[in-house]
Amino acid sequence: MAEEVYMDIPVVQRMADSFGQFSEILKGVSKAMEAALMILRATAFVGLIGGAIVERWISMMKPNVDKMAAKMAELQNDVNGAIVSYRDGDNTGSNHFR
Repeated sequence: MAEEVYMDIPVVQRMADSFGQFSEILKGVSKAMEAALMILRATAFVGLIGGAIVERWISMMKPNVDKMAAKMAELQNDVNGAIVSYRDGDNTGSNHFR
C-alpha cells in the first residue's frame, strides 16, 4: 500500500530560509574572525604571546566556520529543491487525472 506524502510548504520554506539566514550569520562571523586574525598577526610580531595563542586558535576554528556556512547554504538549496520537486510533482501528477 502506498503511503501519502505531505509537505506543509510554508513551514518548510521558513526552515529553508532559516538555513540561509544561519549561513549568512556564519559568513559574517568568518569575516570578523578574518579581521581579528589580521590584527592578531600584526600584534604577534610585537611580542604578545597571548595574541599569538588566540591567533592560532582562530586560524584553526575559521575553516570550520566556513565549512558550516557552506553546509547551511547547501541545506537551504536542498530544502528549496525538495519544495520545488514536491510542488511540481504534485501538479504534474494531478494533471494525469483531469
